[in-house]
Amino acid sequence: MRKFFIMVLMAVSALATAQEKRFVINGEMHNNQLCYSNGVVNEVKLEQMVDGQVVTVATAAVTDNKFKFEGIAPDSPSTYNITGFDNGTIQIFLEEGEINVGPFDAAYPVGAKIGGTPCNDMYQAYVDLNNKCIKESKIRMKNAQENVPEEIKGDLEAELKYTSPTFYVNNLHFKVAIMDFICNNLDSPVILYVIKYSMIPTFETEMIQNIIEALPQSLHSHKVYKELINEVRAANLKEGAPAPDITGLTPDGKELSLSDFKGKYVFIDFWASWCAPCRREIPHLKEVLAYSENSDNLVVLSYSIDSKEKDWLACIEKNGMTHKNWIHISTLKGWNSEALKLFAVTGVPFTALIDPDGNVVEFKLRGEEMVKKLKNIIDNKN
Repeated sequence: MRKFFIMVLMAVSALATAQEKRFVINGEMHNNQLCYSNGVVNEVKLEQMVDGQVVTVATAAVTDNKFKFEGIAPDSPSTYNITGFDNGTIQIFLEEGEINVGPFDAAYPVGAKIGGTPCNDMYQAYVDLNNKCIKESKIRMKNAQENVPEEIKGDLEAELKYTSPTFYVNNLHFKVAIMDFICNNLDSPVILYVIKYSMIPTFETEMIQNIIEALPQSLHSHKVYKELINEVRAANLKEGAPAPDITGLTPDGKELSLSDFKGKYVFIDFWASWCAPCRREIPHLKEVLAYSENSDNLVVLSYSIDSKEKDWLACIEKNGMTHKNWIHISTLKGWNSEALKLFAVTGVPFTALIDPDGNVVEFKLRGEEMVKKLKNIIDNKN
């Protein structure tokens, strides 16, 4: 029996290993000389940005101008950076398969060609397109500047008559090229990043929203898809519009999002332990929550913008801010909290009432007005 049990464990282990999605990154340099010093690249790192912090995933030695990373690929392709240079980094999409980087000059790592897997091939195609647009734009502008009459050269305001049309033509060419690339590759995760970094800075919100709505269901679970939805909702933030989805950790470390409470009214309360006006609202919140004792259609989601956990938790305990319908979350990032940007919060206390469908009902409810409104919701008189 013991032998049989060991054989079963080995079989399960082998199956698990076989099912793991693995990646290999093979990199090669023409030379490993740094750009701004006489040093050379002896080691490179594979890094990822997590919650605004750079996290080193792995390191690799450079031998004969070559390096190699390998490991388990993430569930969905995501951007990572290869660092260790003094003049930029190399961005790749970490995914299952063999990813090739280079050969490239260590002094100019951003010029490295990447490929070998679907997303990296697609990303390189986007980089090539972007570079092509830049090159063509420079040529058009150079031709426009050469046509400026000698007598007005140096008069920047007068030159605009000749160069402004070219500026707008270049902008239009870029937009058309990006839109064509996106529409022809809608099912690739790379498109999420193209929308985020190329569309959002230059396109109208309505156009971005239309493109996002056209994305296939297969991309909806990707983390960047949620970021894009939030970008659009934040740009359109107003009463009656969908609220951005915000996320934080509870005092016991559980991750919770606004979307977790869909089907209920949610009263979001942005506050901080150091904020006296915020603390003055606590009795009003307690009054509402006491009234909701036998109801389950409303929750208070208190989002703390504290940066020190001990201050946050101490304030909750000291003021008895506990109830079955009172949920506390925070990212402990202070004013750098992403939720503040999404809801355009410039001061606390700040509140937002969200309906069961996730739409904003009203902003900045406080005091007795807030108590009356929320009691009516509890009584189903909204």
